[in-house]
Amino acid sequence: MALEKTDAVVLRTFNWSESSRTVVFFTRNFGKIALVDKGGRSIKSKRGRIVSFAHMELTFYASEKESNGYIRDVDPMQAFSFEKDGAVGRLAYGSAACELLNLLLPDEEPQETLFDYFVGFLSAVEVADKRSLPGLFLAFFLRLLSHLGYHPSLTHCPSCGQQAVSLVATRPTEYIQFYPERGGVLCSSCQTAADHYIRLSTAGFEQLVALQTASLTEAAALPIAYADTELLLEALTKFMSFQTGLSAKIKSLEFLKKLKDTKLT
Repeated sequence: MALEKTDAVVLRTFNWSESSRTVVFFTRNFGKIALVDKGGRSIKSKRGRIVSFAHMELTFYASEKESNGYIRDVDPMQAFSFEKDGAVGRLAYGSAACELLNLLLPDEEPQETLFDYFVGFLSAVEVADKRSLPGLFLAFFLRLLSHLGYHPSLTHCPSCGQQAVSLVATRPTEYIQFYPERGGVLCSSCQTAADHYIRLSTAGFEQLVALQTASLTEAAALPIAYADTELLLEALTKFMSFQTGLSAKIKSLEFLKKLKDTKLT
């Protein structure tokens, strides 16, 4: 087995004995990989601790066969505690990002740019005002989809290529219809009565358009109302399901939705 070293963040763990487990990492140089953490759960382990929400240096033995490799050591570089005001929301959005990566990333394909963006996202969630968290997560969601080739069409009709929305500036009270199965916002000529759509407020739609190209700093400056956040997340989640064929629910977002009437987020 070759000995490798790379930056990594934990996406998920699977315990399969009292002392051992399998850990799924998102790594900078190898993409998403699953490694055996033999004896890592034991209190007698002398190896560095593997923790969630930490940017770490991972040393591992890569398997040349179909079986998983083995973790040799980890060295934490930056931990994200999410202890500021709105800690539950920070934890939920950070967890949701990990769920999305684990769900959508192909195995063992390097994603260096996306990895750096993900670490930047965790850093932003750590320090941002809690009102900025929805915008940050939506920007991450959009960037992940786009990076993997799933780019929702928001300004031009995905069916005919014509400009889809011309009424936003002139009729600000209108709603915009987002069609997850068709890939975005349709022009009036391509809309049919049979199509399922999600009705977005004009303000929410304009924010979604802005977030599609926003940096994390710009996204943090776009506080989004809860009602709009809920609809935008529904739109992107259904778009993801239709475009990828993956119907898994994002548990962290469902948990966050249950807390909408509390001040814990």
